Amino acid sequence: MLARNPLFEGVSAEALEQLEAAMRRRTFAPREVICRAGEPGDSLFVVLDGFARVSLPAEDGGSRVVARLRRGDIVGEMSLVTGEPRTATVTAAVPTTALELSRDAFAGVVAREPRILQSLTRILSERLAATTAQVVDARARGEAIALIVGDSAAAALSDVLAATEAASPRPVVTVDARASLEPLAGLDELLSDHGTVLVLIGLENETAPPILDGVDRVLALVSESERGRLVPLEDDAGPLEVVPLGADGRPADVAWLGRHLSRTKLGLALGAGGAKGYSHVGVLSVLEEAGYTVDYVSGSSIGAIVGAWIALGHGAAEIEAAMRDAFRPEIVEDMFKLSMTGGSTGLETMTRLLRETTDLKTFADLVIPLVVMTVDLNAREAAPVTQGPLWEALLAATALAGLFPPREQNGRRLVDGLALVPVPSDAVREAGADVTVSVNIISRETLPAWPGSATQADEQRKARPARMLDTLLEVMDLAQLDSSEQHAARADVPITPRFGPSTWRDFHLADLFLEAGRVAARERLPALASLARPQSGHYH
Repeated sequence: MLARNPLFEGVSAEALEQLEAAMRRRTFAPREVICRAGEPGDSLFVVLDGFARVSLPAEDGGSRVVARLRRGDIVGEMSLVTGEPRTATVTAAVPTTALELSRDAFAGVVAREPRILQSLTRILSERLAATTAQVVDARARGEAIALIVGDSAAAALSDVLAATEAASPRPVVTVDARASLEPLAGLDELLSDHGTVLVLIGLENETAPPILDGVDRVLALVSESERGRLVPLEDDAGPLEVVPLGADGRPADVAWLGRHLSRTKLGLALGAGGAKGYSHVGVLSVLEEAGYTVDYVSGSSIGAIVGAWIALGHGAAEIEAAMRDAFRPEIVEDMFKLSMTGGSTGLETMTRLLRETTDLKTFADLVIPLVVMTVDLNAREAAPVTQGPLWEALLAATALAGLFPPREQNGRRLVDGLALVPVPSDAVREAGADVTVSVNIISRETLPAWPGSATQADEQRKARPARMLDTLLEVMDLAQLDSSEQHAARADVPITPRFGPSTWRDFHLADLFLEAGRVAARERLPALASLARPQSGHYH
């Protein structure tokens, strides 16, 4: 076990034997402190068996768990080297055995094996790099989830487990600990080989407290009448998520619960780009055909409009029909007609369009959580909108500079999110998505001409008289190239359709934009499948 630890990588077998001989075996009962924050860091511990929680002091005077230690993990090595007091408290969650190495013994081993110090330096550098970049791969190791199962959930349990397996690209395993802790003996090995380990426990299970201390998440499948029986467990569980059951003993959405347990809930972030937003619909149609369900959506500008229709529960075919009807040539002409002062005369047309296409619904009426991205000119910062009438949020999200005036709302002047967040990838993750897909339609990669029958479209576009607005939109495109690419790249799976010659107001090129979205989405399906599997029709 010591040889497999990065701290002792490359150390000879003889030195490892000397190291083991210098260590003291310690046993700790559940809830017993292994080491405490503020104490001198005069030894390190290697967890030999069991679980331990690492907690830091919280602002409210309590503590918050920041990590969990399992077999083979080491704690205390940094304080041992720096001489600083310990920064965290480590507490045994279940009966735990650890090997303790004192400062003096550690110094003797390092003197004989200086490569340990080199390994320690490398580990510290990697930790600093990960902190600086703020990228910690949560998928590198499996997640242990305690599933408290009420009596009424027995009938639905098999479907919940099957939905979790169907959604996860990594193996899922179930450990039944309702009778004893014995099945948990091999949990560490299971976590190294599986993406999700579901640990089943009962509502009145004596083994529950130590199990709850040793897992990463706790969910309870209980009926309303069983809810009160969770109270004794909540102190042990910390944050406990209750999934209510209906009268039939089933969750409202078994497929969603499977994605939630396997951390594969899908978020779709749709970027700004005017008429090119038809490609958002092309991407959505490919996701639907592949069997994916969108759980969260965010959007800037035209992406916000398409996102709102998705959030209202409409599919790709319905949204395509709605776009073709909403952006008919005469309506587009009116929206992009400039007055003598330079602004659009089509504000009333745009307002009517958004009110009608959202049926005057509010965010509270949505079936999928939505984030509409805008920018507050007063605060000079991004201003995501998640409440109120949809049409008002969308009017702010499409208030493009030079075209429509800012939308006044609660002392804020809101404009198109393009100005700061052209592709709101972060917003959909913050809303709750586990796996994010972004669609960037302000692309640096363009085609010299549209493929196939697009030659005629190119000729029509060249024959159309150039207008001041075309130049304005083209300049905005160029100004946001880097920003759009950077925001899109924050998603797990960025999708960037490639377009032929076109502008933001070329709504007559709908078929070409749609196909560009479909082609780009199909190319990225393998990358998405490595993070989240589409669920079969049985679980939709």
